Amino acid sequence: MTAKVPHSVGASGDGNTPGNIILLPDVYSSIGDTCGITKLTDTAPDGATTLSIRAAVSTGIVRRATLRLSNGKTATAYMTAANAPKVGSLATLTYTAGVTIKTARFAENVRLG
Repeated sequence: MTAKVPHSVGASGDGNTPGNIILLPDVYSSIGDTCGITKLTDTAPDGATTLSIRAAVSTGIVRRATLRLSNGKTATAYMTAANAPKVGSLATLTYTAGVTIKTARFAENVRLG
């Protein structure tokens, strides 16, 4: 399992919106631009809020995507709500060293009754 490290989610590049800090697995180096998630290398921006993954998903800040990998396994990646339409472009990107993403999708939960 990959170690969890702080990532910045939803911060604007101009510094006007500090965004949120979430502990995520360190797999976003090659897919982070598509997902809208950046690994923190310095201190957190002023005004940034620290959230759990559950809180970020329940408030709609991030969405959970299911990935099918080239080694036959499945994995999870988180994407910002603004970058959610780019889920299809995760296919063919490298998830971790030597493992390519074959397909990416959002699970659709249907409640009957």
